[in-house]
Amino acid sequence: MTTDSQIAETVADPCWFPLHFDASAGNYHFAFVPAEVHRELAFLRDLKPTPSEIRIVPRAVVAQVPVERAPLHLILHSGLGGSTFVARALAQPGIAVALQEPPILTDVILYGRNQPSAEAKGLLSEVARLLARPFSPGEAIVCKLSGIGNGVARTIAAGDECSQLLCLQNPLEQLLAAFASRGIGGRMAGRQLAIGIRNSRLFAFPMSDTQLLDCTDLQMAALAWLSIQKMMGDAAQALGPERVASTTSDRLMRDTAGTVSAIASHFRLALDVQACISNGIFSRHAKSGEPFDLKARAERLADALRAHAQEIEPVVSWARQVADSARIRWDLPYPLTDDTA
Repeated sequence: MTTDSQIAETVADPCWFPLHFDASAGNYHFAFVPAEVHRELAFLRDLKPTPSEIRIVPRAVVAQVPVERAPLHLILHSGLGGSTFVARALAQPGIAVALQEPPILTDVILYGRNQPSAEAKGLLSEVARLLARPFSPGEAIVCKLSGIGNGVARTIAAGDECSQLLCLQNPLEQLLAAFASRGIGGRMAGRQLAIGIRNSRLFAFPMSDTQLLDCTDLQMAALAWLSIQKMMGDAAQALGPERVASTTSDRLMRDTAGTVSAIASHFRLALDVQACISNGIFSRHAKSGEPFDLKARAERLADALRAHAQEIEPVVSWARQVADSARIRWDLPYPLTDDTA
């Protein structure tokens, strides 16, 4: 357990990141993650601190320590569509720090399954307060959510009028092609995404276990995509066009600099896009750091769509019927414009 002398330092210092919440003990687990580490990480879940590198602080104590707050902007996304790249591009020193899929938000969602709504919202508000701590004066925080984390964006933003949301859609056929092209591992990832959303009580469809077992892997992935579409659509409807904008991975890949610039404008960030180009962010793979070839990506995607067309096309057609029946919008509202202010 963290000593009394360390508690105020831990809670006040954003470098002590709330990695997990232990619901059984009512404790936060903080790990030391400086801004430069956040800027290099693709996923915070990849951090594996040793027990000696964790500071454990009781929830009741954390709530009593005042902290500074920066604007906390949120990226909701379908998956495999460039969200990691967008977060990394926006994380320019002096402008913003990006938090890549904080696992503590999954802890909060799971905690809320067995708690009254007010209690769950209270914990989410506390966690959002910790995520919003500025690393440097004038810097904002950009939080890229996970597939499950998309479900809490609306509640987080409702409690912070400075929070702006971006909804990034990867078209369903392209998401399915990405899963299918990765073999059994990719197909399992699509199925696991749907199961995770369902277990978090964020699934858009009242389906029994037997009904789910009748679905193929790609159908499960499509149901996950539709559930995320509903999360993004609900957030947009609740918060309106002044706070929510949407775009697609197609536009991001077609006009990377222009789209990133428009996203930064929507988030009210004075991003130097030319610096992003100069330092090579646009030409490196956001997750691996290897050289990124946009033309080669487009060719791989086209090849995957052709190779799996007989499987993907009927799933997409089926998903459109499901979307119509469930009244889930296929296209997201409030598309981003180049002059977004």
